[in-house]
Amino acid sequence: MPSLKSTIKFFVFLLFTLIAHEFAMAQAEEQKIEVGAQFSVLGGGGAPFFNTTTGIGGGGRATFNLTRHLAIEGELNYFPSAGFDNVRRFQGQFGVKSGLRFNRFGVFGKARPGFINTKYDFRTFCYFPPGAVCILPPCSPIAFTDSDIRASLDVGGVVEFYSFKRVTVRFDVGDTIVNRSFATHNFQLGAGIGYRF
Repeated sequence: MPSLKSTIKFFVFLLFTLIAHEFAMAQAEEQKIEVGAQFSVLGGGGAPFFNTTTGIGGGGRATFNLTRHLAIEGELNYFPSAGFDNVRRFQGQFGVKSGLRFNRFGVFGKARPGFINTKYDFRTFCYFPPGAVCILPPCSPIAFTDSDIRASLDVGGVVEFYSFKRVTVRFDVGDTIVNRSFATHNFQLGAGIGYRF
């Protein structure tokens, strides 16, 4: 007949075996990689000459979950032509997301350095006083295309919803700080969907 001591050892061993099995199953079920697409709105202030044109566009995102609470991610967005100066922006942000993940939702903070490439058309008008000789019609617009690339930092918050096993619905809000002779702040919103595998 087994002693009390050996019975306790057996149950402790069984308990640790079950815990290790559950931990291994949880690790196997946890999806580490997520890819997604998003819609994004970037406020003005990041374009040259303090252009206040708001960009509306979107792009893609890739996330690698190191743990349930910490991830590294990269995001690329394109904002097509907008405003009088035909402002186009291409944005890339790469950094960390950290916070609390629950079964149905997660709340995170983010800090992602990167860049913003801005292209724009600078228009000028030709004016000649009466009696001057001009080979162009008066007030004919002349357009020059220029580009500007600057370092940026995206800081803010993320809320995610896990309604389905592998699908994430995500909402971002943040401040995209662009490095100029002094920092300009650009309010940015995002909404997207991702797939975990």
